[in-house]
Amino acid sequence: MGLREELLQDLEAARLSFHHLLDTVPESSYSHPSDNPAWTIGDVLYHITLGPPALQFEIWMINHAPWLMRIALTPLTSRIFNWGNALFARMPKQITRQTLLKAYERGHTGLISSLKRMEEAELRRSTVYPPEFVSELAGEVSIERVFRYVRGHFEVHAGQIRAALGDKFLV
Repeated sequence: MGLREELLQDLEAARLSFHHLLDTVPESSYSHPSDNPAWTIGDVLYHITLGPPALQFEIWMINHAPWLMRIALTPLTSRIFNWGNALFARMPKQITRQTLLKAYERGHTGLISSLKRMEEAELRRSTVYPPEFVSELAGEVSIERVFRYVRGHFEVHAGQIRAALGDKFLV
């Protein structure tokens, strides 16, 4: 199996895990606090759906506009990004299982499309992420690693939901 097929499988595993998470967390729990003190369970679920399109844009920047990525990954812009990310995830919105599924699927489809158009050599292109931006991606980060982070991003936040629900979590 080639690298592209391996990454496609990884993205599909993340997608199926997200579906499973939504199947096991009742909508009535969306308003409850998560293990992240800033967000409810619904906020965390919504934030998970923002990951694929955000990472798709980062992949595009690394591949096509590395100069823009260097500008975007300064400590100041990292603080602004994290502030906006937290604010956006907490904005009042109607969060339902269907809206979450639709948002995730749209982002997933975009990532799959990006991956299928990419040459294998492009997957090795990289940039340096400061720890202030995304601590799990600090250091030299290739496009391959960003694709793999989709699953890691999901796991981090699914863990916050599992910790908050404890015994109520049905997985």
